[in-house]
Amino acid sequence: MTTSNDHQEPSSQADPAGSPSLPPEAQATVTEIKADNAALKFDEQIAEVQAEATEEQAKLLNQITEEVLEELQERQGTDQG
Repeated sequence: MTTSNDHQEPSSQADPAGSPSLPPEAQATVTEIKADNAALKFDEQIAEVQAEATEEQAKLLNQITEEVLEELQERQGTDQG
């Protein structure tokens, strides 16, 4: 008499590394997805760095604009006085 364990699908059996063995097309898809995920994580890190740099530039521009505005207001005050 046979048990259900005797007739497992080949794709459901574990390979020596402990993960289920997959057909070559599925393995290629998994590899491609992993590469895409790594690329997305890299792109995310780049975007974060760019966002931080843009934020710093915006703060600096705001500071410079305030300083120029104050200087113009001071000049206007001295011109009218």
